[in-house]
Amino acid sequence: MDNELKKGVNIYLYYWTIPVFFFLLILNYYTRNIKIEALDIGLMISIVSFLFGFLITITFSMLLSKVSALKENLACETGRLVSLYLSSKQLGKKFHLHLKQRIDSYTISTLRDYINYEVSRDHFYGMYKDLDSLEINNFAQEAAANSFYYVLGELATIREKLEYLTSRRVEKSLKISNYVLGLLLIVLLFLNRGDTFTNSIFIILSTIIIFIFLIIEDYDNLKIGDYTYNISNSEQIFDLLETERYYPKEILSRAILIPGKKYRIGIYDKKTKQEKMHLIQYNPSFKRKLLFLSKK
Repeated sequence: MDNELKKGVNIYLYYWTIPVFFFLLILNYYTRNIKIEALDIGLMISIVSFLFGFLITITFSMLLSKVSALKENLACETGRLVSLYLSSKQLGKKFHLHLKQRIDSYTISTLRDYINYEVSRDHFYGMYKDLDSLEINNFAQEAAANSFYYVLGELATIREKLEYLTSRRVEKSLKISNYVLGLLLIVLLFLNRGDTFTNSIFIILSTIIIFIFLIIEDYDNLKIGDYTYNISNSEQIFDLLETERYYPKEILSRAILIPGKKYRIGIYDKKTKQEKMHLIQYNPSFKRKLLFLSKK
């Protein structure tokens, strides 16, 4: 069931700041005579600005704290996977090959659907099942096995942290409060227009507020920063396993591809709602092949 994913347009939401800016520019031009004289707009703008800034600071603090924790745990996860793979070489060829396949499928699943880390559970639990094929014939293997068990236990804890962090979102109440205050501030700035300066302030600050809303959504949906680290860590694992690097088609723009090298590319099929993996060499016809397979 790992491949049953929901795919959308892979762009940052804050890109919509640009059309919002032009919309506000046009709105300001055609409604420049609409004003309410009875309100103390300046005082209201000051109060709303203070509250909005306070809540936005809290929101960004929570988001950046989550991103920092994700980066740390992703690095720990990669380190444990590397340790497990290298240790398995001393515990029998059969066990080593089984673990190699488990780590490969585990890494693919977490890279494919990063915000749904629970898809990696079965692949991780499979590592415990593979312990049946582990070989211990001497003291060196016994020591390697003890080390392997310890690292595997550490990885279990780290994986649970990653599953929690990737599923965690900003509280709806806090997000709604941000939106209400931000939109109210935009309305007040709109009503405060009157000359070239206040008109410019309305356009610029309103655009910045919309930018803040959208970049919060991108951080909350894990589209910024830490996903790049996950890609880098996954590449390290694939190289260690001496297998072709895997990328979902949606994140190819964030990866650095080397000419002449083959890559496993996951292409989502909207009809079957599953991903199909294709081995494609990166050359001048790469994009054409990708387009052909996407339409197939």
